[in-house]
Amino acid sequence: MPPAIVIAGEEGSAVRELTAVLTGDGYEVQRRSLEDLLGEDLGRPALIIVMDESPEGLEAVRHFKSQETGREVPLIVTLEQFEAAAAARALEYGADEFLAQPFRAPEVLARVAVLLRLQDDRRLLMTSQEEFNRIFHQTPQPLFLCDRQGGSYTLNPMLARVLGYSPQGDRKLPLKATDLLYGPEDRERLHQVLSQEGEVRHIKVNLRSRDGHPVPVLLTDVAPSSPGSEVHGFQVAPVGSSSPLKKALKVLVENLLPGARDYLALLQLTPLLGGRSEKIKKLGQGNFGEVWLVLDTEEIGPRRQYVAKIPFDKAANRKFRKEAAICQQLSPHPGVVNLVGTLEDDGKLALIQEYVEGKTLGDMLGSEVPRPLVERIVLQLIEVVAHAHRHRIMHRDIKPNNIIIQPDGVLKLLDFGAAKILKDKDISATVVGSRPFMAPEQIMGESERRSDIWAIGVLMYLLYTGELPFYSEVEKLLIDMILEQEPLPPREENPEIPPALEEIILKCLKKKVEERYPDALALRDDLLRQFPHYGTQTGRWPWIQ
Repeated sequence: MPPAIVIAGEEGSAVRELTAVLTGDGYEVQRRSLEDLLGEDLGRPALIIVMDESPEGLEAVRHFKSQETGREVPLIVTLEQFEAAAAARALEYGADEFLAQPFRAPEVLARVAVLLRLQDDRRLLMTSQEEFNRIFHQTPQPLFLCDRQGGSYTLNPMLARVLGYSPQGDRKLPLKATDLLYGPEDRERLHQVLSQEGEVRHIKVNLRSRDGHPVPVLLTDVAPSSPGSEVHGFQVAPVGSSSPLKKALKVLVENLLPGARDYLALLQLTPLLGGRSEKIKKLGQGNFGEVWLVLDTEEIGPRRQYVAKIPFDKAANRKFRKEAAICQQLSPHPGVVNLVGTLEDDGKLALIQEYVEGKTLGDMLGSEVPRPLVERIVLQLIEVVAHAHRHRIMHRDIKPNNIIIQPDGVLKLLDFGAAKILKDKDISATVVGSRPFMAPEQIMGESERRSDIWAIGVLMYLLYTGELPFYSEVEKLLIDMILEQEPLPPREENPEIPPALEEIILKCLKKKVEERYPDALALRDDLLRQFPHYGTQTGRWPWIQ
């Protein structure tokens, strides 16, 4: 019986094209709606393809993958055209792969075949001891088996060779814990892995080679133990830097078959940032460095993901060290991202920060934000900026994409990389920030605390009217508007805005800095004096369950 593949999404030419490719290769294709992913009558397809990259489609993917049955079914999201951000977003929401239009039959069939093969191998490992033993001894990936107490370790031929043992006839095999694991920290970490339930991925330990040298590796269990099981099986991925040739080969193969990553474990060693953090996904980059979602391979537990800010070169170390000092100075505060620590990698100073889940304010502006939510956002933003101002720190880059709202409703102000600690004078003679949110003096290279007040005013204007007070596609025109033009009173855009609130917004947007609030604390006090219950009304984010 051919594997059943479900295609979920609205009928259209792309669905028909994909159906023709799959049925032409012998697959059974079933058509379902996106809503079916949210129900319980989907059946047990071999693979699902979601033809919807919209927020609603990705939420359906996230919901499906959060279910126990969903985690066992490979899922592909299709994109109307390839964009790195869209592909990363699909994978972040739980997709196992993506396909970009226009569809090419060989690529579609290759990706589908690889995902189905990986899933079949996993099922075999988990259901058939006989098949497990066969794959264990014949696979080209290094593996080892051990009992639940971690007393005896059996190496497959590949791992035995990696560690310098002869797979046949070596008297030291199987190994004891002290022979396989390099030090007490490694033995303790593996003991914690063996004692917990559930799947384990990418835990770093040092194995001991036959001649006594440490061999750093990442462990992933290939058959998570079920209650009562006494045997664990682990896949071993060596850690290190690959040669240029191996890197080129890996890139070539992944471009042809992106889903074949699990079969390429030996083609390239896994590099770790600072010898500890594994790069999972690139989140973005700026002028001085890039931002990655990383996995702490030395932690065990559900919260192992962090954000790493990595400079492009050593020349930016001083700037990153300053940002670390600012984060430490502002911590702890619910509106500030916690700095976990710093590490050095190839001479570059990287910042490790908490990973904040949620939606950016920029994402939320795509739909109407209810007034109670607007008030909670504005008040929390003013509170965190006031906290920074009390510490004589100005942010200088307040904008929607630097504001994230967590599922519990708590706001975080991101990226203090442009922030500055004020010393004897209150003016910074540098131009930083994003144009539509920059104050007149900031454009002229003389930002100060009240430049943050201007940015808050722009955001309040935007949240209450749906429009920016100053905007033009032509940068010179935008700058001229900010420097010379008065904003349209927000009540002309939205008559429901109370007159006193309009006055507050317009005071934030005064061209002369001395006519604005002196700092965010004064802004907050005036706002709450005029509206004592501001920000206390109930209101829930749509994605909070």
